[in-house]
Order: sequence, then C-alpha cells, then structure tokens
Amino acid sequence: MIEREFQKGEVIFKEGQVGQCMYQVLEGGVAVFLGYGTPNEKKLTELEAGRIFGEMAVLEAWPRSATVAASKDHTKLLEIGTGDVSIWLREEPERIKEILNNLGRRLRELTQDYTEVCRTIREMQETRGETGARGKSLLDQISRFLGVAAFFRGKETVLEELERKAGSRQDGERQEESTDIRCKKNQVIFRQGEEASSMFMVKWGRVGIYTGYGTPDEKLLARVLEGQFFGEMGLIGKQPRSATAVALDPDTVITMITEEGTEKMFTENPVRSLMLLQHLSARLRALTKDYVKACQTLSDLHDSEMNDRDLTPEELAMVNYYTALATAMVPYY
Repeated sequence: MIEREFQKGEVIFKEGQVGQCMYQVLEGGVAVFLGYGTPNEKKLTELEAGRIFGEMAVLEAWPRSATVAASKDHTKLLEIGTGDVSIWLREEPERIKEILNNLGRRLRELTQDYTEVCRTIREMQETRGETGARGKSLLDQISRFLGVAAFFRGKETVLEELERKAGSRQDGERQEESTDIRCKKNQVIFRQGEEASSMFMVKWGRVGIYTGYGTPDEKLLARVLEGQFFGEMGLIGKQPRSATAVALDPDTVITMITEEGTEKMFTENPVRSLMLLQHLSARLRALTKDYVKACQTLSDLHDSEMNDRDLTPEELAMVNYYTALATAMVPYY
C-alpha cells in the first residue's frame, strides 16, 4: 500500500484503463467523470475523505468505467494494490461494508436506469409514426439514452469484455456457519413481495428463482448453484422481494447473511467476504452490459424513424424483447 498526493485537476486514472489498484481518500477529495475532456464531459459525483473508489478493477480486473481527478489541492490517497486488499480489509473489516454499500448503490441506480430505457423503448414503439405526439418527458428520455448509446459507440473492446465475463461464476468454500438452513425440495425460501433484510449463499444443492410462483404465469428466471449468492438486494437495498426463491434439490443447504452477521463473516472468513464483493461486482458488470445493449437498441429504433426505414429482423427482435421486459422487469431479487 502506498500513500500518494495529487493536486487539483490531476488525473488519478482514466476511463477504459485496466487497473490493478483501488483507492481510499485520506485528505482532500476527488471528482468522478464520464467523457472527461470531451464535449460530452459529465461529472458524476465527488468523494471526500474516507471514501473508497476504483474497487471494481481490484475485484475483477474490470476496465475503469470513469475518469477520476483530484478536486482539491494536496489530495492524499491510499493506493491499495490487488495483493494488499486482503490485508487492508483484515485491518478494518468495516471497510468491506462501504464497498458493499458502494456496489449496492450502483446496482440500484443502474437497475432504475435499465428499467427506464426499456420503458422508453416500449413508448417509442407504441408511438411509432406519431412522433409529433410525444411529450417532452419522453423526448428527454430518448435524448438521454441516445447519449449513452453514442458514448459507448466505438468502444467494442469494453463491451466485448463485459460480454466475455458476464457469465462468470464465483465458487465458494464449503464451510460450516451458524446460520445454515437445510431445505426440503420445493421448500420456499422467500416469496415475491415479502419485506427483506437478508441475502443467502447456496452451500449445497440448487435454488430456483421464480416470478409468479404457483400461478399460471410462473416463470423460472434463474438457477442458483453451489457457491453462488442470491437475494442480495434484500440486504443492501432493504427492498421487497421481486421474485420467489425455492429449493430445487432434497436437503438443499443455504447460508443466511444478515446485516448483523456481516461483521462476523468479514472477520472470520475474509475469503467468503471477497467472494460476496466479487459476486456483486459480476452482477453490476452483467447489468451494465444489458443496459448498454438496451440503449443501443433504442438508438437503432430512433435511427429507423429518422431515416424512414424498416427495422431489420434482428433490430425488431431486440425492440420486442425490451418492450416485453418493460412490463416484467425483475433484474434483482
């Protein structure tokens, strides 16, 4: 770990770079930008002393998604390399909570953006041929997501990396915890609509994630395997469950993780803690990929309108996909 000092305006890292370290602000502050130094530059936020940033690069060798520059003179940062992360977290386990909250906040915000772009595609398709009747709010949304599509256009290498890693799986250690729960086959772990304050990890067996469970509209969204986490938005978002979780195998064993129990996990099992952070990072990466694809589909739809051309079969399929998704959005549970 190395302490570094930056002056106001000095760039710490640039968008698109592959990083091997994260940072904690010790003194001063930093600003986070998209499109830094371009006509489309946008400041996303400012971070003061104590805040952590750049963790995605350490957790999964993720290319930097933004540019960070010092916002004050004599800004001091602690640079934490990949090999130092475990030591740094072991010194003060509560630091993991901040990383957890950072990832959770970004998941919630990006989930909202993804929902909005899908709804905008649906409204564009519903008003196709009647563009003059579109209200200002819809036009503003269209302009916003066209900007996102334009920003990522030409950045195929970044998108290919997102695509390549989107299906990665983090395996876990099979260790006993006091919060283990043994489930029978078809036992419901939590139900859609329930208030939530915990998440889970599968230690043995499989768990199915459903919408409309037990109804004619029942749909299996995902199968969660050994070593994988599920229900994390209940812990970091305190949101009602948007799906139902059901044990798929006899004697399925799951570990429940509550906010109170995270301190013990972070202290006694740092490997498990890093797995949890990597899991959230992977979900954020996969959601980013889906969001960018949706914005590109909106751009294709807009282009077809402006040039008075029909959508290609591939473009129409994607428009129909996001239109359907807009009415049944369940990206996290």
